[in-house]
Amino acid sequence: MLDNAEIEKLVVEFIKKRFLRQDRALGYEESLFANNVIDSFGMLELIAFIEKSFKIRISPSEVKIENFDTIGNILRLINSKVKEA
Repeated sequence: MLDNAEIEKLVVEFIKKRFLRQDRALGYEESLFANNVIDSFGMLELIAFIEKSFKIRISPSEVKIENFDTIGNILRLINSKVKEA
């Protein structure tokens, strides 16, 4: 089972590789939507990555911007789902 640091590293690497330009920094609590890092299609791509990488299921009721707006929120969601599994 992955620890929090490993989960964070995988999520941040995916977001940086898929959605950010090389020269762009990413704050832990920075709004990914307000800063045009990710959009609704990107959120679906991120959910697919999370489900596959961490072997968890994101329920339809959890698919809301608040859960995917910041790295911190994403990690909190993943950690809660991993603990449930």
